[in-house]
Amino acid sequence: MPTIPFTTRLDTTLKAKLEVIAQYEDRSTSYVANRAIQNFVEEREATRELIEIGLQLVEKGVSISESAIDSWLNSPEDTPFPEPDIFYK
Repeated sequence: MPTIPFTTRLDTTLKAKLEVIAQYEDRSTSYVANRAIQNFVEEREATRELIEIGLQLVEKGVSISESAIDSWLNSPEDTPFPEPDIFYK
């Protein structure tokens, strides 16, 4: 994948921690920072997609109860997202 330079300012403590992680993993700080940014972007994209799906469902009168969401949030990480259980209209 082609790359381009990207310049940013980091807190000195954060930069030092990044260097320690990179050294521990035998990678460059650039590689570690790139992976962190990639993970951040993927997480935000996934969150935005879930929000869009939720808004579409609400427009259709379909929703998930608070208790189902609470149960899901307090369950193991690999638990599937709950199915809609509230239907309006």
